[in-house]
Amino acid sequence: MARNKPLNAKEFAAEIQAFADFGKETQILDFPDPAISIPVYINEFWTSKQRAAHSLHEVSYRACFKPQLPKFFISRLTQPGDAVYDPFMGRGTTVLEAALLGRRPIGCDINPLSERLVRPRLDPPTWNEVETRLAALDLDKSSEVWDDLLVFYHPNTLRQIANLRSHLLTRLQEGPLDRVDAWIQMVATNRLTGHSPGFFSVYTLPPNQAVSIESQKRINQKRAQVPPKRDIKA
Repeated sequence: MARNKPLNAKEFAAEIQAFADFGKETQILDFPDPAISIPVYINEFWTSKQRAAHSLHEVSYRACFKPQLPKFFISRLTQPGDAVYDPFMGRGTTVLEAALLGRRPIGCDINPLSERLVRPRLDPPTWNEVETRLAALDLDKSSEVWDDLLVFYHPNTLRQIANLRSHLLTRLQEGPLDRVDAWIQMVATNRLTGHSPGFFSVYTLPPNQAVSIESQKRINQKRAQVPPKRDIKA
């Protein structure tokens, strides 16, 4: 719904009281502490469906909320051009949704992984740009690898990861990554470890919940698994 201006507190309260977009009426309860006079509104204010938001949100990151949650509030309490700030941005759901809604996204996080996952999605390259850059990289050439990491990766996959890492480090010595390399770095970081064939690793946990080498050995033994060969360009 397009709005000319943000809702004030009274208008916002009235809207959520009348909200019934998903077939349910809003319940209004009293706050549990009688000393605090605050109404509690209960409803399904955003869809429970999976993958119902913009595809740029689709990164692997545990313990995150749906994009529809910040969209619900951003679209009602701000207008295009307003700044939206998230001091604990994590994978960047709020920051990215704010940008998609025409707001000025501002975010920070103590985890350096956050910026690596967020910044490239605010300025994504074209498919052809990524395809051309990947085609120019020789990821199968001989490279030194870390044998300890073979509990996570097939030797060929680990060699490709090492060569991609070397390419990115060389580019960083020349200055900030351009948007194509930044995107490739973001996707590669996001796909390093996980629990399905779309990840570079054998079954494990995603980067923000990475397990130790010894823990992965136990996982491999319990699941009777060995790291499969993956083509990280695919």
